[in-house]
Amino acid sequence: MASAYSVGPIKAVHIERAYCMIVAVGYDIDLPAWHRICATALARKYLSPYVEEIAVAENALGYVNGIAIMRARHDERLGRYLSIPVFVVASAADAPGVCDALFCYVSAAAHEKHCNAIHIASLKPDRWPVANERPDVHADGLFIPLR
Repeated sequence: MASAYSVGPIKAVHIERAYCMIVAVGYDIDLPAWHRICATALARKYLSPYVEEIAVAENALGYVNGIAIMRARHDERLGRYLSIPVFVVASAADAPGVCDALFCYVSAAAHEKHCNAIHIASLKPDRWPVANERPDVHADGLFIPLR
């Protein structure tokens, strides 16, 4: 199915645009901290199933309409799952289209990383998620089984 959005790993050109979305939903992170997070993602030459990845959905005009931060994790009861502490979609005209394109990318990433499920954390703009923090998948957010 054709999509009006290009979704993929964050690039240098996306950093400032994605930051505007992060701030718009209320996350309390400053620009230098966001640059450090993105610099780590950009410094990797190859994607790995074990490291944090930042994906952006961009429209044909170059506007960033969605962002997802994801990392494969393991839970004793659930097994391997894809943790998404940040999933933000913003569009004045096509929020469902942006959401669908970004979620398709996230689903494909989950399958590539051999995950049994996807966990999308609930929005907590008062607290930026830390990369090594273990989210409570049993109590917080949306849990989507894949198999």
